[in-house]
Amino acid sequence: MKSNKIHLLHRPSNLSRKGLGIAIFALILLFPVTELLAQRITYEYLRVRDRQPAVFFENVVVPDTSEAGMTLVTMFRMENNFLSFRRLREDQTGDQTRRFFAEPSVQVSIQKRRDAPATGAEPHPPVTRTWSETVHAETYEQTQSSTSFLQNILSTTLEPGTYRIESTARANSRSRRGLTPSLRIPGKDDADVAFLYFLDEQSPLEPPFTAPLTNMGNNVYFGRDHQLLIWFPSVDEGSEYALEIHKMRISRQDTTVREQVMEHPLDAGEFLAGYIQEVIMQEGRPRLALLPAADGSTGAGAFYLLSVPNSTFENAHYRVRVRKKSNDGDAKTIARRTYQSYWLDMPVSLLNLDVAVNMMRFILDDDQYRELRRGNRQQREARFRQFWAERDPSPDKEYNELMVEYFRRIDHAFDNFTTPQTPGYESDQGKVYIRHGEPDRRERTFPPNQSARETWHYGDRSFVFEATTGFGDYRLIDRQ
Repeated sequence: MKSNKIHLLHRPSNLSRKGLGIAIFALILLFPVTELLAQRITYEYLRVRDRQPAVFFENVVVPDTSEAGMTLVTMFRMENNFLSFRRLREDQTGDQTRRFFAEPSVQVSIQKRRDAPATGAEPHPPVTRTWSETVHAETYEQTQSSTSFLQNILSTTLEPGTYRIESTARANSRSRRGLTPSLRIPGKDDADVAFLYFLDEQSPLEPPFTAPLTNMGNNVYFGRDHQLLIWFPSVDEGSEYALEIHKMRISRQDTTVREQVMEHPLDAGEFLAGYIQEVIMQEGRPRLALLPAADGSTGAGAFYLLSVPNSTFENAHYRVRVRKKSNDGDAKTIARRTYQSYWLDMPVSLLNLDVAVNMMRFILDDDQYRELRRGNRQQREARFRQFWAERDPSPDKEYNELMVEYFRRIDHAFDNFTTPQTPGYESDQGKVYIRHGEPDRRERTFPPNQSARETWHYGDRSFVFEATTGFGDYRLIDRQ
């Protein structure tokens, strides 16, 4: 039987081809602390910080088939632990699967901007759209989940212009706000604009086409590929089109281009025409569907679909842009978006370098541990990168499965074995779990006149724990 133990075998590194080998540090280094303050940050501090519920807003534009304008679709996504669930009274429902309820709401305010307002001119009145719903959960664990989401959309028809869009989600006393300060709605004949849609599945551009939108606040999932659908409301036959993706350095002071990671010419022979896109809700999530355009309908343009090898990209910020080059050699950008390759379920320890190194003491000998902690921050970071790069089972990708599995075990140990006296990763059960993973089998016995015992079986190896305080605190008493 195969063991779940973390095996840290040495393998020659491949840093020259892969670069960093792992991609956690775009997030680690965004955590602005001094060297002294970093030494005081604990796992528990990061855990509280990481448990803040996430709410995502994203705006996309599609044609309005009934008018000459465009439809703005505001997508939103709220984690269950944001929704403020309350328990239903027993007499409120006879359905035993609806034990908790929440009543979230979303409001979208759309204000048309004036580039050069005349003196005394009245501002355009804002357009407001609202959504509310009662949602249910069966268990308390579901109400606290950060991996389960509520998703939906709000749609508004807009005339050409530039708009400021403010979105607010509320759940009891909680609220989250999203702001798009400037979004351009083009005219129907504007040939110098294109729109980008991030899709969360790999599908060929063949009708009938329906694919889920990523809907993660203009971000994409770190560690996995995605598709990018480009809509051109109008295409010039004599022009050439190309897509570029650059990795960015984003700070409070500036945004600069670091390196190009992808360039792709858009072959005119691969454009799909004669269809109109629509955002629909299907199976609880927003999806983009391509529908045949009726004769004479407005909004039909051309579409281009390409796969983005995001699994090979670091979890950093990127800028994607579509460029158009006309016959006279004039080149211009007709679509642009800055986004992040976002690690949604990042293990908590990886939010801080010193915490991550500290948590590796469970699998290192004393000399290895001292070596990783030695030197300044840059030196410690380089050794940490090197350690996991040498043990990366998939060096052609940025997602290091072995590293992620190890630090997820730290989180599991903290969640399941923490007692009032001991954090879970310091407990005997936590340490065994960190080193060996989930047991193949567990047994709990209650010997006469003795404390409860729990045995974890891993193939031909077993660990026996005995309860100490009666509050879930078990100590290791035997190895077999």
